[in-house]
Amino acid sequence: MDQHPQQFKIYEFPRGFLWGASTSSHQVEGDNRWSDWWEHEQSGRLPHVSGEACRHYERFEQDFDLARSWGHNAHRFSIEWSRIEPSEGHWDADALEHYRGVICALRVRGIEPVVTLHHFTNPAWFSRRGGWLRSDSARLFTRYAEQVVRHLGTEVKYWLTVNEPTDYVMQGYVNGEWPPFFKSAVIKAAIVFRNLARGHMGAYRALHRNRPDVMVGFCHNASPIMPCNSARRIDRAAARLRDLIWNRAFLHLIGARSRNIKQKVKNLDFIGLNYYKRTMVHSSGFGLGAVLGRTCELSHHYDQGPLSQIGWEVYPRGLKLVLEYFSQFALPLLVTENGIATDDESLRRDFLVKHLQSLASALDSGVDVIGYLYWSLIDNFEWALGTKPRFGLAAVDYSTQQRFPRPCVAEFSRVCRANQIFLSLAATEQ
Repeated sequence: MDQHPQQFKIYEFPRGFLWGASTSSHQVEGDNRWSDWWEHEQSGRLPHVSGEACRHYERFEQDFDLARSWGHNAHRFSIEWSRIEPSEGHWDADALEHYRGVICALRVRGIEPVVTLHHFTNPAWFSRRGGWLRSDSARLFTRYAEQVVRHLGTEVKYWLTVNEPTDYVMQGYVNGEWPPFFKSAVIKAAIVFRNLARGHMGAYRALHRNRPDVMVGFCHNASPIMPCNSARRIDRAAARLRDLIWNRAFLHLIGARSRNIKQKVKNLDFIGLNYYKRTMVHSSGFGLGAVLGRTCELSHHYDQGPLSQIGWEVYPRGLKLVLEYFSQFALPLLVTENGIATDDESLRRDFLVKHLQSLASALDSGVDVIGYLYWSLIDNFEWALGTKPRFGLAAVDYSTQQRFPRPCVAEFSRVCRANQIFLSLAATEQ
């Protein structure tokens, strides 16, 4: 370490802190034939096909052996609704038993399962009949959650209902890049957003009915939203409004309020936060571009960090900012995704170390964080971007399905095992 030792302190994470990584079913399992994504991949509507992905459906035990060998004590994965209910009202006993095996495989390795019920994909039958635009969509999702928790709930404490609902709506109903490919369908987007919130609330109640001591949350793609030019009032206003829609709207829909409003948080036991990058906006033109601002090109900002393979800026301080921001809800926070797509292993290591230091700084300032899960355990099928973006702690050779631990694994393992990290004293003062 080049810096003088007195510039650092050893930060001890809380006892029982959750360390691990995340995956999602469609991105790693392979042959997810009953989902809407698979259907659109096969029709050519999407630019890439997932195919066998990482064959994690068969290889999960070997992948969990890796996680355990690296000192992980937690793992987030998603259950595939379309496997559990391949046709409406038909429950697949073999699929339920498979996921029971996944949970047991984690438990015997001393790894805490963190289960997501919905990670972007839907059963094809559900989507064909309207998907989340259906008036009964929340009821159908709640029924699925009830089925899962009745069969698997005894071994799972941490549940996440939906992953990144705001992103799901934006990509499927505003940008039109994901199923069901609606573009600028603002009214439809609002209906889906509302129904996802109702689905979360229904699943929350179903999970607690079957096991009162569970912890239920959802995953939010959190981003510090900043005005491109803080001296421009119109940029500041656009950033505030975008923050309200992006960072707070779903929480408001499910009844969660910040502690400043003196109202007990409803329908939520913790918040899962996925953090990748900051968002800078400037107001320009007319319509939504003026009101909500447009995403700013970062190249002219003096503090721009390096960019990932897919153009996301590395901004470690943003992790502390979002943790402090969401601490206002007075709920435990769990970092459910944080990672970088890159072939530059020095950049990946630097990304990981600096984000862990930002995490430690947030905890040191009093934020209640219960764990950190890197995205992702292994390389995976990255939705409309295919398999080119490389996020994994382990590289995957898709021709042989072999896994190769990346250099950053050694650094992360040291932190996981020791439950501590060197923390810059300057960082604690930011």
